[in-house]
Amino acid sequence: MSQFRFCRLTEQRVIIAENRLRKPDMFLSALDHYFDDDVANCPFEYGNEHLSGHEIFAIRDNGSEKDTVGWKTRVVPNLYHALSTDEEKKSRRIGFCESENGVGAHEVIIETPNHTASMDQYTIEEFENYIKTIIARMDDLKNDIRLEYIQVFKNCGKYGGASMPHPHSQIIATPFIPKNIKEQLKIQKSYFLKHGRSLMGDMVEEEIRVNERVIYENGTFLVFTPYASAFPFEVMVAPKHSIAMMTELTQYQINDLSLAMAFLFKRLYRELGNFPFNLHFFNIPPMNNRNEPEFFYKMDEYGRFFVRITPRIYQIGGFELSTGMHINPIAPELAAKRLKEER
Repeated sequence: MSQFRFCRLTEQRVIIAENRLRKPDMFLSALDHYFDDDVANCPFEYGNEHLSGHEIFAIRDNGSEKDTVGWKTRVVPNLYHALSTDEEKKSRRIGFCESENGVGAHEVIIETPNHTASMDQYTIEEFENYIKTIIARMDDLKNDIRLEYIQVFKNCGKYGGASMPHPHSQIIATPFIPKNIKEQLKIQKSYFLKHGRSLMGDMVEEEIRVNERVIYENGTFLVFTPYASAFPFEVMVAPKHSIAMMTELTQYQINDLSLAMAFLFKRLYRELGNFPFNLHFFNIPPMNNRNEPEFFYKMDEYGRFFVRITPRIYQIGGFELSTGMHINPIAPELAAKRLKEER
């Protein structure tokens, strides 16, 4: 029997329809996930640093940020950038239509020198370096008062929207808060003003109480499949206590997040094989916009940082695109059970 489920975080419904599992060709072929690879000409490959543009940031063995060798992570401009910090912030109207210059930042995080590594193979140190790199770039970008939101995300595999196989993530910073982000923050604020508690905090406490969708937890983070999962094997990693932005993470909390992500990706790859996915980090906006003081009121109390991983193993069709309502053929309780069990 199918169900409509309501997501408190987005105020959107999803359909959990397990009978759809019998539909032919529902799941995407793993063979189509692979790239035609050309390691020698990969701009993210160790030794090809000259192909990737000037280096913005790096973590190295010797602690230096200037050498081109010995790097563990690197950040470079996206060569095919959607936005640029060189643009001047200016808007214009032509008749009924409006546009603004593409002011913003678009960067690539090269997560590892290992061209063929998948996230289930990352060590705890590699996850820590990845997280520290994100934090360093967010700390720098939030100083640009033109930029009002910083989105960190990873596309993996062709069906996840990636164009290159070398492990990498991206950062896009925009001169406004995107509509979806703003709506989520308004929902969280409304809940906080009504109940005096964080919506994400209550979600985490409820998942711990019910304990049907929890996969892993440690001192700082809970890993679970959301009650209203829009994608098969969708997973969230959320703090058990108030953390509004990744930039607030202590070294202990960075280690806990690394442990949680390492556990999660080992289980996901065990169940799904070499699967395509999207990963994104939700953070509150840098509070440097003084034009909307009411919008930012107590945002650092009700807003919480979290990580969301959405495997792209199921083909989205016209219903999802036209209504914004996803059909998920695998109940999150079943997904959690399979990810949690020892084998």
